[in-house]
Amino acid sequence: MDFKTQASMGFALLKQYGLRDFYYRFREWCDFQTRNRRYRKCLDSYFPSEEELLAQRQKKWEYEPLISIIVPTYETDRTFLRQLLDSVLCQTYGKLELCLADGSRTDAVVNVLKSYQDDRISYQRLEKNEGISENTNRGFEMATGEYLALLDHDDLLTPNALYEMVKALNEANPRPDMLYSDEDKMVGDSGIYCDPSFKPDYNEELLRRNNYICHFLVFSREILTKAGGLDGAYDGAQDHEFVLRCKSKGASFYHVPKVLYHWRIHPSSTAYDPGSKRYAYENGKKAIHAYLKGQGVEGKVALTKDLGIYRIKYVRNKRMSVAVLAAGEKQRKWLKDRTKVSKWTKASYYYAPNQNNREIEETKEDYIVMVGEGMEPEGENWLEELLSFCQEKRIGAVSGCILNRKRKILMSGMMVSKEGNVYPLFEGLPEIYRGYCHRADLSENVSTLPLDFVMFSREAWEAAGRISESLSFPAREVDFFARMRGCGYETVADSKLKILCKKKQGSYEMNPKDLSRLKKKWEGEWKHGDLAYNPNLWEGDGRFTFRKKGKTL
Repeated sequence: MDFKTQASMGFALLKQYGLRDFYYRFREWCDFQTRNRRYRKCLDSYFPSEEELLAQRQKKWEYEPLISIIVPTYETDRTFLRQLLDSVLCQTYGKLELCLADGSRTDAVVNVLKSYQDDRISYQRLEKNEGISENTNRGFEMATGEYLALLDHDDLLTPNALYEMVKALNEANPRPDMLYSDEDKMVGDSGIYCDPSFKPDYNEELLRRNNYICHFLVFSREILTKAGGLDGAYDGAQDHEFVLRCKSKGASFYHVPKVLYHWRIHPSSTAYDPGSKRYAYENGKKAIHAYLKGQGVEGKVALTKDLGIYRIKYVRNKRMSVAVLAAGEKQRKWLKDRTKVSKWTKASYYYAPNQNNREIEETKEDYIVMVGEGMEPEGENWLEELLSFCQEKRIGAVSGCILNRKRKILMSGMMVSKEGNVYPLFEGLPEIYRGYCHRADLSENVSTLPLDFVMFSREAWEAAGRISESLSFPAREVDFFARMRGCGYETVADSKLKILCKKKQGSYEMNPKDLSRLKKKWEGEWKHGDLAYNPNLWEGDGRFTFRKKGKTL
C-alpha cells in the first residue's frame, strides 16, 4: 500500500477515533503490519500449489452440485471485472454458473463481457438499479444451481474456492445449509494480500456483534427458499441480515478454514474507509435488533467507533435468583456492599472457602457465581451483566475479561489445543487493545472458562454432572465445560465485564495424570480444534499468531 493511500486512511481513522484512541490504534496497527508481513512472506503455505490445483481439476466427487455464483454489478471498473471473471472461470471445480445482474446505466459491464465466450456466464441487464439487495435478488432468479454463492463485483475468488466448498458438502453429514470460508484483502489490482481473517466455527454471540462470516458464503437453494431473498431495507448490511435470518430459520453452518476470497481494498470500498458508508452500519444495527426480537430477546444495540462492531446490552426482564459464593468472608462483604441488583434479581451472598460442589448443593438459587480468592469484578452492575446473558436458556455459563494489576489481559476465556494443552485467550494485551479481528473487544462463545470467576445455571451444572473435584486446574475447567457444552449449553466470555485479579496467576500446564485421563475422554473433540480458534493460527499461546503449515511464524 503506497504512502498516499496509508496517509489518507490514517487521517480518516484519526477523525473517527480521536487523538487518544488513535494513538492506541496506531500502536496496534503496527502490530498488525508485522502480522501482514508474516502472512505475505508465507503465502505459499496458505494457498494450493499448481500441482494441487491440477489434482483438484481431475477430482471426481460423488456429489457434484451446480453452484450459481451471484454477482450484482454496477458500473464496475473494467480491470476489476476482468479479474473477477477470470477468478471464477478458472475454478478447479467447473460445474458452475456465473449470474451477473447488471444495474449499470452505461455499457461498462457488457463491453467487458463481449470478450468472454463461456456458456457458464449468464447476463441480465436490469431495467433500473434497485440497490444491492434487489439487484442480487434478480441474480437469484437467474440461478439454477442447487447451491448459490455471493461474490461482490470488485472482489476475487481463489481458484480452489468452489472445490473446497464441494469437498465440504461431500464430507459433512448431514450436508450444511450454509458454508463460509476464511478471507483476506487485496490492495487495488496489485496482487498484494493482507489482513487475513482466520475465523472460528459458528459462534452465536460473535455473529450477533459482528458479521465475521461475511465471505465466501455458499448456501443451499432450500434455505434461500425458506428464508427468502435479501431485504433492501438493510442495504449495506444485507448479507449480515440474511445470515441472521437464515439462522432464525434453522440453518446449519459449516466453516471451511481456508482463505478462499480476496476482498479488494480501493478508495470507494468499505474495506478502505468504513465511514464512507455509515448507512450500512446503521442497517446492521437494525438487522441485529430484528434478529434478537425474533429470538424473544430484548436488547439494546449500539454502534461503536469501530464500524461493523456492535455493542449489545441485554435488557434484564426475567426474575432470577442467584447465589454468590465468595472464597473469603471479607470478600463476601465487599461483594455484597458493592453490588447493585435490579428488581428482577434476588441475590444471596455466601462464604464458600472451598468453592466446591458441596457448597453449591447447600444453596437453593437457580444461578451460582463462583468468586475465587483475589477476584474483584469492576462496577456495581457486574452481577446484572452476567445474569443478562443467562436469561437465554441456551447459555450455561458466562465469565468476563480478567485483568492483572497493570490492566493487561490475563484471559478472556481459554482455548484447548489439539494436544489438550490449555492457553488463556488474549493474554498480555493491554486492556484497550481490540485484538485480532477485534476479537478481544467482543463477547463470544468459548470452550473453557475459569472456575474462579464464573456464573452458571444450576440446571447446566446438574446436567453436566457437576465439577470433577479430583481434577486440578485447568483440567477440571476443561472437563466441566466440555461436559456442559455436550449437554447443549453454550459458554460465553463477556469482554466488556472486567475482573481485576489480585493474586498471582498459576500455571496453565495440565497435570500429566489429568491430561492422560482427559485425553481418553475428549481427544476426539480436541482433534477438531478449539471452537474459538482456527487451524491457521498457532495453538501455542492463545494469542492468534499466524502459523505456517505445522510451524510457528
